[in-house]
Amino acid sequence: MAYLAYLATRGAAESAAAMTRIEARRDWADMIPQFEVSIQAQSDLYALMHVELLGPLRLDRLDEIQLSIRDDYHARGASPLAGGPDAEQVANHVWGPYRFRHGIDGGSENGRTVAPFQLPMGEGMKFAMDRQNPPPWNRSGTEASWRRDYEGKPVRLLLKCRREGFEAWSVPLEVFVTPLPQPEIPKQAAPAEENQAFG
Repeated sequence: MAYLAYLATRGAAESAAAMTRIEARRDWADMIPQFEVSIQAQSDLYALMHVELLGPLRLDRLDEIQLSIRDDYHARGASPLAGGPDAEQVANHVWGPYRFRHGIDGGSENGRTVAPFQLPMGEGMKFAMDRQNPPPWNRSGTEASWRRDYEGKPVRLLLKCRREGFEAWSVPLEVFVTPLPQPEIPKQAAPAEENQAFG
């Protein structure tokens, strides 16, 4: 009888622990950070990224955000070609239309990351970006062909977010660059008709 009571007690404790884990996971999922990220071209070579924390309201702030640029696809460089660059060289290059500016906002040498930062709810941060160039070993490629390859493609981001009391979140985003507004071409006046009435 005592053994049956022990089993019932242990079962109840395990059920309670499982429910606690489920609730904690649900709470964590409800608190996934929500961002508004925009990238606005400032010139042909330069752009400005704006990152704002929108929610959820309970979050209040993020203690740390590690912002990085993902490559055009995750397996890039996994199987390097014989005689070509090694996997480390490929991984060190940002494969995409833009990179962070080196030395500005803690931008890394390869332009993939910026320095970690805190962000309160409703506040934003700005980051300088430069157009990415083809890798130095790609002798056959040109800057023009590289740009064509990434024309209209998004900048792929990953925001690793930490907040005291919660497990860390990883938030992937894809952001299209807003191009420079095209200058309006003034309309030419139509030539006056040469229909003249003669009296």
